[in-house]
Amino acid sequence: MFERAGLRMMRNTIVYTDFNVPRRVLNAWTQNSQDELIAKASVSQDRLFVVSCALQSYEVAFDSMPSLKRIPAGERAKFIVDEDGSYVHWPASDIHVDLDAIRAAIDPEVRARAEAAKALHDRRYGAAIAKLRIATGLKQSQIKGLSERQVRRIEKGEGTTYEALRRLAAAHRLSLDEYLRKLAANVSNAALERAIA
Repeated sequence: MFERAGLRMMRNTIVYTDFNVPRRVLNAWTQNSQDELIAKASVSQDRLFVVSCALQSYEVAFDSMPSLKRIPAGERAKFIVDEDGSYVHWPASDIHVDLDAIRAAIDPEVRARAEAAKALHDRRYGAAIAKLRIATGLKQSQIKGLSERQVRRIEKGEGTTYEALRRLAAAHRLSLDEYLRKLAANVSNAALERAIA
């Protein structure tokens, strides 16, 4: 609000009633993570206001982010900022939002970089899913609860869901945790192979 009012003297001032705010800011600067962590957040009408530990202000409309849009209007002010400032959390809706998500919602360039990173992540995990399936001797059509087309799309890197991962793990006769560990190892090994090549 100070910034909107053009009060430049107040630009680097944080008004707080929560003793955790200065602790968050000091800890973030000590860890050199002031640009990634949230100092404080507030809600006014249909907007979320966030101040990073680097004292950068962000303003985002609830309707501009799909996750925030799902929070009922009466619950929007009922949030907590994580102890270290990693995210803002709405417990009733179980929604977490970090600074990267907020930046992606308000800055098209940041959003494009985030989407590119997600696409790369999905392709790498899709390749790891295919590699593990082939090594186990499973066919795409042998994953109970998923069609061959769904498996093919996942392996191409079009993303997956928790339920699909659970079904893939069951088809490999692994717990979800074990399956995810094997996928992560495959992704790490592939990254190492690319770095060596």
